[in-house]
Amino acid sequence: MSTSPFRPLNMSIQIFRRGLYSRRQPARKMEQPYDYNRKWTLTPKFEANPHPRIKLLSYNILAQDLLMEHLFLYVNIKQQWLTWQQRLQSLHREIHKLDPDILCLQEMQYDHLPMLVQRLTASSGKRLEYVYKKKTGSRTDGCAIIYDACKLQLLAQQGVELYDANVPLLNRENVALLAKFRLKPVGQTKVINEPKEVIIATTHLLYNPKRHDVRCAQVTKLLSELRSFAIDANAKQPDEAYPTPVILTGDFNSEIHAPPMELLTTIAVDDPALNFEALDFGEYTASTYQDNWITVDYILHSVCPQNKQKLQVLSIYRLPTINCCSNVGNIPNHYLGSDHYALGAIFALT
Repeated sequence: MSTSPFRPLNMSIQIFRRGLYSRRQPARKMEQPYDYNRKWTLTPKFEANPHPRIKLLSYNILAQDLLMEHLFLYVNIKQQWLTWQQRLQSLHREIHKLDPDILCLQEMQYDHLPMLVQRLTASSGKRLEYVYKKKTGSRTDGCAIIYDACKLQLLAQQGVELYDANVPLLNRENVALLAKFRLKPVGQTKVINEPKEVIIATTHLLYNPKRHDVRCAQVTKLLSELRSFAIDANAKQPDEAYPTPVILTGDFNSEIHAPPMELLTTIAVDDPALNFEALDFGEYTASTYQDNWITVDYILHSVCPQNKQKLQVLSIYRLPTINCCSNVGNIPNHYLGSDHYALGAIFALT
């Protein structure tokens, strides 16, 4: 196993700033089969909206250690498409093309993260920084948030361990990662009258299809941590402590009407501070294959009428249809580096 200095110690959240600069390289023409008819859908307010925008991508990229541990799941895929070298090339090509300001990753193996960031930096010309939270226990993967430091200033970060020895249902090593950002002025604008801030959170819940109870317990703990992290601790009056807008992403290993997602999206009348809405990535679409083509990956955003700042969805990167997924066949393949499809959205902070 690698002795990379980037390995998190004591299972605590780590932040790495690598001043990686390079000249922007011309993008190569993408192979036609890569896109599989995926499109960005724009809202009517996309062009007219003058507010700061964030282009976000969420992606379970399939940790190589997990792939090797469960190699029997990929017996019908050519072995050369399963090597990290080939998958890294495909993942980099796809992410570079989508060009997000913020990239939320699940199943990000700790010793593969620096190289991915280095490649993305070299091809984009951006100054990329990241925060990372490794799973508890002996697992080598976790959650990462990579962001454009020229556009976003990291204000705070917190790793959430969903394992709790005192709670029987919380006996799994899953984690979440929370980060608070302030948008920096762009172009000729030197001053923003009211700073635009947003919280980005990402997680990867338990896989076991039969254990909705465990995932519900994990969601409950995550929501509790998010509420504490999002509330303005500097508010002078309790009724002024409105939460910062939150974008929550991840692999929830649950379909939209399953109990864990209902727990996330059910409006809490007695606690309206942090209600979530899930983005609609299209009808009859899928994000991965679990016995059937289904959607278990989501991007959600908080809805709080009292917030001074609000998130407005300007565009969504539609998932492929189930028919399209069936025609494409097993993934990873020659073009796609993971067994999940990426999710994307553009938000405005209004």
